[in-house]
Amino acid sequence: MFIVEFSNIPFSAIGSIKNYFQIILYEGSNHILVNYLDVTSRGSGNTTAGIENLNGTTGLQYSRMDTPGRYTNRYVRYVPPSENGTRALYFPHVDSGGNTWETEIGVINKSEQELNGIFKAYNDNGESVSSNIAVTLPPKGRREITIGNEFMNPGDIGYIIFESDSESLAGYTKFYQEGVYRAAIPAVKVVNASDIYISHIDSIAYWWTGISLVNTTSAAKELTITFNDGRSVAYTLNANEHKAFTIDSLFNDQPQPDIKSAVITNASGIIGLEIFGSAGSDNQLDGLLLTDNTASTIYYPHVASDALWWTGIVAYNPSDSACTITITPYSAQGTPLLVSTLPLAGKGKYIGLVSNLGLPAQTAWFKIDSTRPLTGFELFSTVDGDQLAAYAEKSGAGAKEGVFAKIEKSGWTGIAFVNIENAPADVTMTAYNDTGSVIATQTLNISSYEKVVGMAPYLFSQDISAATYIGYSSDKNLVGFQINASSDNMMLDALPGM
Repeated sequence: MFIVEFSNIPFSAIGSIKNYFQIILYEGSNHILVNYLDVTSRGSGNTTAGIENLNGTTGLQYSRMDTPGRYTNRYVRYVPPSENGTRALYFPHVDSGGNTWETEIGVINKSEQELNGIFKAYNDNGESVSSNIAVTLPPKGRREITIGNEFMNPGDIGYIIFESDSESLAGYTKFYQEGVYRAAIPAVKVVNASDIYISHIDSIAYWWTGISLVNTTSAAKELTITFNDGRSVAYTLNANEHKAFTIDSLFNDQPQPDIKSAVITNASGIIGLEIFGSAGSDNQLDGLLLTDNTASTIYYPHVASDALWWTGIVAYNPSDSACTITITPYSAQGTPLLVSTLPLAGKGKYIGLVSNLGLPAQTAWFKIDSTRPLTGFELFSTVDGDQLAAYAEKSGAGAKEGVFAKIEKSGWTGIAFVNIENAPADVTMTAYNDTGSVIATQTLNISSYEKVVGMAPYLFSQDISAATYIGYSSDKNLVGFQINASSDNMMLDALPGM
């Protein structure tokens, strides 16, 4: 990894405006990461951001900088295509074929062009198993697969890769025990290029944490998992190998109450996820992608704290150095509330139930700004202990377009999103079926920092009962997620807008 940092760079002739950004080159993966801590754009024709070849004859522009203004806490990653020109979407864990667990995966073509792809299944050793499934998705089309129904020998499958001719893809994985619990996790589009952060671990008598890792490279990887209490474990993943384990299995199957977080080093080329599960009478399960992403701003776009629901949050500082965090809560209408500032130690966490964090009573959502990059997420659970869902925003910058990948048919789907910019947002929501046909559209004007929340059907004035997912586009950056629940009020999961 090679880092070039630009600090205190004056903005053209206006010396009072300074720019701070860095470029990180990842050897091996050939990823390029540009971190914009605080930069100002003069707009199209005066400011250009992107990459180009040595001769300047071809390049790739980051067009969002064409809009003049100030940009803070934003990162852009440039990823080369695979050698054969295909794009890969990874589903890094599959559990199917037994009497207990089942796995569902889904892909969505976000583009206006037809997409061709192949689902390829691999066992834990990285060997091809089962038969490939070829898929043609129409523009805006969607495909959902239950592994045990469509793949031969599903019990042999450790992970799945969807190879296609398009970058405009979104996908997810759901693991579940029918009538007990369920977890949903986004598919992996970008392979990790540096250390992976495990922002929260519970390894106690009534909670367990499971980890699933895949080595996407053609060489063995010698990983080191270093925990917050100073202990470390060496872990080997052979080329294309998949391994799944619980934290306590690394310590002779004994709970580890002192372990609360970890960093996996030498993790370039590794993808994975973690699962939290209850071990007592409660039926709670959900999980998160394991990534190398950090951000100086983390958004928590929904707070539910009442007689039926609780919300828990985590903000983790993976650095060895302390930082300062600023917590800014907002009302549902976007009014900023009382701001608080706290120190956060190196490898420390800001963690707890929202009801215990001292936020103002009107708090509908909040953000955390930090002097050092953080990772984090939030959990939603019913007070009765039957349902749990986890959400983590992937970029720290929001997005102007995306999808909510599944409308629950045997239960309900709730959606929450916020306008994170200091200007009104014009938002168009479109409900599609699996063939990409438009079922309904709805336009919304959202004030600065305002939150929109509701059951999916009630966000539209038209009937969307025939729709299977929702797309959105906006002229401002949004952050949001969806929650899906089963009709028996037992299974719950969450996915970010993708």
